[in-house]
Amino acid sequence: MRKPTKPLWQTPWGYAESFLIAFGLLLIGFLLEFTIQSNSGTSIRYPMNLILGATFLTFLLVFYRLIRKSNLYHFLSGVPASVGAIAVLTLLVIIMGITPQVAMQEENLITKLSLNQLTTSWPFLFINLYLLVVLALVIVRKSFPFRLKNWGFVCSHLGLWITIFAAGLGSGDLMRLKMDLYTNKTEWKAYDNNGNYYELPLAIKLNDFLIEEFNPKLAVVENESGKLYEATKPSMIMIEDELECALHDWNIKIDDFLASSGRVGEKYHQMYDFGAAPAAKVSVAVNSSDTLSGWISCGSFNRPHESLKLDDKYSLLMTVPEPKKFSSKVTIFTPDGQKEEQVLEVNKPQSINGWKIYQLSYDEKMGKYSNLSVVEVVKDPWQVYVYIGIFMMMIGSIYMFWRGNKVTISSEQ
Repeated sequence: MRKPTKPLWQTPWGYAESFLIAFGLLLIGFLLEFTIQSNSGTSIRYPMNLILGATFLTFLLVFYRLIRKSNLYHFLSGVPASVGAIAVLTLLVIIMGITPQVAMQEENLITKLSLNQLTTSWPFLFINLYLLVVLALVIVRKSFPFRLKNWGFVCSHLGLWITIFAAGLGSGDLMRLKMDLYTNKTEWKAYDNNGNYYELPLAIKLNDFLIEEFNPKLAVVENESGKLYEATKPSMIMIEDELECALHDWNIKIDDFLASSGRVGEKYHQMYDFGAAPAAKVSVAVNSSDTLSGWISCGSFNRPHESLKLDDKYSLLMTVPEPKKFSSKVTIFTPDGQKEEQVLEVNKPQSINGWKIYQLSYDEKMGKYSNLSVVEVVKDPWQVYVYIGIFMMMIGSIYMFWRGNKVTISSEQ
């Protein structure tokens, strides 16, 4: 005999009610975004975020005192409520992965629902608050009365709560700015993506900007369109001294390669002046009897490029060298009079007074002759609390895995 279906909203609540509550909060959030057109992209900063955080903690305490003996407490501190909240938050994360999280000028359904800036939207706020409430009650339920076997569960869930709470409150205090550094000049102003400038409590002087480049490559392009010819793979081959290779239908030989040169008369000569560019003398076998010979160069900001015409349809050229590594030698000044000599490299930030400084880019038009180095300066005062939460999650998860494995082994013996 089939068990009768429990009517909706009849206690005890289960998964159906859990998902309805979570998706209801999501719907309310999107309705608010659509109707009031909130200014997405703005975040709450210090000290308002601390005030709101303290208010939320007070609300949690009062809320727990009011419902601790009710069915609502058992529901919110149970598995169904957690699953519903996490499932809807996961849905929002998937939407964030699909939709570019950047500001858009044109107004459409994506911008009206703030799908392009979800982390500062009403739906994201509601779901995170709901998840924080659920997690807090789950932690309390597992902590009182405290049992030693539950400490791994409490540790991992408390770590998750701290991570979400700190990341949410700290998002407004996160500063991610760019700074344009020019050789032998000191800069103390940085700007955000909207072009707003900020004076920083530190200054940076660019002493030297260095680039290591790969050798340029041989490529064939269509004469009319200028598009890369890709009939066979590889479509480009890196140039080396005395290279002999087959590129598509042509056999090519590098007779001479100059990494830094300039044209004088009918040929290129080795030069190291400002703007000197790579060049190569090539021989190309068009068929079994005919051979073309000439110079090609990728040029630079003050040198013209030069290609070799293979026939009416195609030409052989040299690509612009790609950067292998670029770095900035800088001096960093702080308000207390300290001075530090540092080398900034990509993915190797330097830390000073709570700021992290990253090598970001340079003037690509000037290439290795660039006197501009663009660095990113980042300050995230809440990051340490996020790391503490993540560490707690790891410790708790490892303990639960170890304890579960130990119980399994004991039961088998």
